[in-house]
Amino acid sequence: MDIKENLANNLIKYRKIAGITQAELAEKLNYSDKAVSKWERGESVPDLYVLKQLADFYGTSIDTLISDPMAKPKISKDKKRLRYVIAICATMLVWLVAVCVFSFVDIIIPTITHTWMTFIYALPITFIVLVVLTAVWKKKITTAVMVSALVWTVLLAVYLSLFHFLVAPPKTLWEIFLIGIPLQIIIVFWSIYKKNKN
Repeated sequence: MDIKENLANNLIKYRKIAGITQAELAEKLNYSDKAVSKWERGESVPDLYVLKQLADFYGTSIDTLISDPMAKPKISKDKKRLRYVIAICATMLVWLVAVCVFSFVDIIIPTITHTWMTFIYALPITFIVLVVLTAVWKKKITTAVMVSALVWTVLLAVYLSLFHFLVAPPKTLWEIFLIGIPLQIIIVFWSIYKKNKN
């Protein structure tokens, strides 16, 4: 798409979002509705002054008005860095809590065995946090990877809990991991569907 076509498509989109007609827009800009119609058909382009008026009226920028409306917005490097910092801090917070729980339980109630399981339980909690963050940030593939990791770490936590806390764990306890196979297939197909949908 060229700039004229981008502008035409964006002008139509923003006018419809604003819920006004071409005539109403023309009246606000002190232009004829024929001029607005030509802009929206891509036959002409408003001058810079009017373009600035349009951007201000729609609460956007001139750059946005002339950009491809189908293009995904680019995330700045600062925003990417901030997301990494948030993800790392959130993960470290989960592990800080795990270390505190492990230490305090070990100090206060030394008779409790398997306190190291605290770190196993921290794994799925970490991935829950990362699933939420990546979903909020609309990172579909990363979210799918985090959901996969969540499934397998939950299964690992359940397996180890049963193995260590049951008096006589069954020899077939490993079969609990078979639950992960259909779940993994569902996650893969769902992520492919979501990717193709957009």
